[in-house]
Amino acid sequence: MSARRLDEYPPEVRAQHTRQRGWFVIGLAVLMLLSLALPHVALEGEPAFGRSLLPASFYFLHVQPTAWAPPVDVSTLALGFNALYLGLGLHQLGLLFSFISFWSFYPEEFNRWIYRLLVIGGWMLLLSTPLLVTGWFVVGQAGVPIELGVAWVPLLVSGLLITVAARRARSRIDNTWYLSGPELM
Repeated sequence: MSARRLDEYPPEVRAQHTRQRGWFVIGLAVLMLLSLALPHVALEGEPAFGRSLLPASFYFLHVQPTAWAPPVDVSTLALGFNALYLGLGLHQLGLLFSFISFWSFYPEEFNRWIYRLLVIGGWMLLLSTPLLVTGWFVVGQAGVPIELGVAWVPLLVSGLLITVAARRARSRIDNTWYLSGPELM
């Protein structure tokens, strides 16, 4: 939208914008749920292979790089496991912040603090994808067979959409609390 406020538009245009924002919020919810439920990165032959976010992150939290045979480079493997767990942890925190605040794209105006949670969650989702792919690559280079699931695709798309849409929705932030103080008497 342009710099005009939404209340300056005719009612049918406002209703159309509201419907578009509603479909956008539903699409974001589906993408975030897909990134939670689809298979993540996992070691081949391990019990957590092909599982969703929480079992995969629990596995990479407790895995030991010294458990593999000597032809494996232990320091490279530890670096890959750390990058994987950092990516999975950012994914969890980003989903938490985004689930708390993604609905704020629907109303015409929203709170400054909800907007900040939204931006932080979007950036966490966006930054978790390169960490997951880097960790997958490093663990594979260390000599351990590893598979990358498809959950990184909706993760990357939802992080991009939230970050870009939050930047575009910045003009809809309600600033009234900062412009006038509360009446105490």
